[in-house]
Amino acid sequence: MIWIGFAAALSVMLLLVALRAWLQRAVSQRRRLLRRSWVEETAFWTIGGIEQAVQFRGEDEKNPLLVYLHGGPGLPVMPFAHAFQREWERRYTVVHWDQRNAGKTLAKNGPEDGLTLQHYVDDGLELVRLLRQRFPHAPIVLLGHSWGTAIAVEMLLAQPDAFAAYVAIGQVSDFLMAERYGYETVLDEARRRRDASVLKALSRYPDYARDRSPCPAATKVVRAAQMKLGFGHHTDKRAFLKLFGLAFRSPDYSWRELLSLANGKAQAYSLALALRELPDFAGRVRGAKLKSPIIMIGGSYDLFTPTPMARTFFDTFDAPFKEFIEIPTIAHFGPLEDPAAISTILIDQLWPRVRQRPSE
Repeated sequence: MIWIGFAAALSVMLLLVALRAWLQRAVSQRRRLLRRSWVEETAFWTIGGIEQAVQFRGEDEKNPLLVYLHGGPGLPVMPFAHAFQREWERRYTVVHWDQRNAGKTLAKNGPEDGLTLQHYVDDGLELVRLLRQRFPHAPIVLLGHSWGTAIAVEMLLAQPDAFAAYVAIGQVSDFLMAERYGYETVLDEARRRRDASVLKALSRYPDYARDRSPCPAATKVVRAAQMKLGFGHHTDKRAFLKLFGLAFRSPDYSWRELLSLANGKAQAYSLALALRELPDFAGRVRGAKLKSPIIMIGGSYDLFTPTPMARTFFDTFDAPFKEFIEIPTIAHFGPLEDPAAISTILIDQLWPRVRQRPSE
């Protein structure tokens, strides 16, 4: 019986390996770069004293760089990007960077505790310096998502002449106010729907983010409620599970790197980092004068980084051009929810502004 069980388990494993290889080949074929001037690389670069994963892909190395600063912290976008970025690659060289405690970088180095937002800002600036060496004449656009927007704004302030534009999706703003608004809104919706399980879970934290940063346990409960009621991914409350499906198909991730997405210790460190660092962020940067054009995108259903708070925060910035775009079809996950809407903004609205602006 033991041998039968072993044989069955081995058969399942071999089937999964074969299935994944087939799915990876399909993704590779679908996203194949066709122009002679294409550029593509996935490698580890020494950033901040450790090896960190960087990928760039595009049809013309002379195109502007679109540097995607992923959210979380700890949620890389590289293994999911094949689902939405093919159109972007026709106009940009799209750069992904797996930050500390995320994805390929996590698998390479293991979890790190005691990090600060400044560690990520310094890493991001070093990444840009290395990219400028590789692409000396390409304008550089920062695209921040969620946690990545905090990194991006700090980078813009540290090197105001370095960037051709800034795009924010799910901008971090006044953290405590945003968290309290998100809690009260999802609580009201749970009452409207008479969702007893959500109401019971939320009732354990009546003072959530009222005057201090919430604890990790409370934040997990609130995020779970927001996901269930459509305020994380508006149309799919199982979006996190589908992310693993996209990662399973990704040609860019090994099996070991795939497993890093479920590293509980790194996730705990990352959540603690956000709760420790983000309450002070808005007060430090609010009202800043930026030299780069800004396009800020908010989802009408986003309660992770609520759009009303992001819009108020956006209004404080002084920039040569700025526009706030609210997308009524999405919550927090941006291009994974409505890739066509995000692509239209990046290609039709942003690209004409940045394609001929040289990087400093």
